[in-house]
Amino acid sequence: MRAQDVIRIARDRAGLTQQQLAARSGRPRETIARWESGSQAPSLEAVSDLVADCDLDLVLRLTRRDTTLVDRVREQLALSPPKRLARLLPGDGVRDAKRALRWLAGARTPSIVVGQVGAALLGAPQRPDSAQIEFVSEDPVAMDRELRASLVLVDVDDRWRDEDVREPWTLPTGGTLAMARNLPGTGDYRDLKRNSSYVDFDARTRVLVAHPRDLLRIGDASPRDSERARVPGLQALLEVTSE
Repeated sequence: MRAQDVIRIARDRAGLTQQQLAARSGRPRETIARWESGSQAPSLEAVSDLVADCDLDLVLRLTRRDTTLVDRVREQLALSPPKRLARLLPGDGVRDAKRALRWLAGARTPSIVVGQVGAALLGAPQRPDSAQIEFVSEDPVAMDRELRASLVLVDVDDRWRDEDVREPWTLPTGGTLAMARNLPGTGDYRDLKRNSSYVDFDARTRVLVAHPRDLLRIGDASPRDSERARVPGLQALLEVTSE
């Protein structure tokens, strides 16, 4: 992962603006902006210091270089979003994901897709554990009312976690949506919306999906092993899309 992404992810995880990080670190805001944009490369020591100023530790580990994930990302990016999912999910999984995405696209309350299917839509190479569509809502209370009006509540332990909450609902015709709350490593809808982008699944289905960098910081901070296992694929996606 590039130095500029490390700095940006650390700052976003800490919920700091560039000016606030500058005040903490004693470095000019303009310098931090140049580092984050990639127009100037910081030293490893500078990156480590900025991460520490975000109350985080930079952990380095040397491993044998493997370009497999990067190659798979390039293959995924050559496909349309529906074909990306079709390559990673069984046929019924793609149909369920499509139904859930279409419902979300038609909801009155704005939302942003996160999670494993969100990453796959953007080109991440790893197979999702399920076709469940996870999302963060601008107004969870309003979205809860919409969900209750047409979907069926699924009572699982994930609904009662203090952190990294998932509240799943099923569509009568098939497909599952899960509203995410208190995600680690990120703030609320407004935090994710700054860098999110629209993905057209088909002519009737257009959804906002969180930026790969934001999905990476969520996965990196998650207490779930399944989410942390996604980090290498998201790093590869970020590397390729930033070329």
